[in-house]
Amino acid sequence: MKLVLLFSFLSLAAGQDIRSGKISNRLIVLGMVFGGCLQVLQHHAEGIYFFLRNISVPIILFYLLFQMRVLGAGDIKLFSMMGSILTIQELCKCIVYGFLAAGAGSAFCLIVDRRRWQRMQYAFWYLAGIFSCGKIEPYQPPYEEEQISFAFAVPVLFGAVAALFCG
Repeated sequence: MKLVLLFSFLSLAAGQDIRSGKISNRLIVLGMVFGGCLQVLQHHAEGIYFFLRNISVPIILFYLLFQMRVLGAGDIKLFSMMGSILTIQELCKCIVYGFLAAGAGSAFCLIVDRRRWQRMQYAFWYLAGIFSCGKIEPYQPPYEEEQISFAFAVPVLFGAVAALFCG
């Protein structure tokens, strides 16, 4: 039941992310409500602890990436919604597989990009600047006019399928 619930919400989120580039807060909250109820039904009062712990893990893990503007708030909320439904071990597996799927998708986008070397050089200098200054600045893409929209919810969905069915 929980996997049907999870994949229903992830599929809807992926569709929204493809269409508008955003994931609706209503969808996230609805998923968290269902996830919280599921945790309480499975674990009784202790389910509240599991719910709060699991939704906090992505926020803590990805705060730095959010500060760098590498990962959006909607993506972090999506992982938190997944955590409300899954166990902590399943959530961590889904996060790893989701990032692997996103890396593969990003590599493909980079391969077809005509300015890939300039983008990689810009990313290198951005990271070097963070390490030399010790201060995190938001990442500003070098070529705004040619930005490829990347619906991160899609690799998260693929990562969850791989983590929960194949891995």
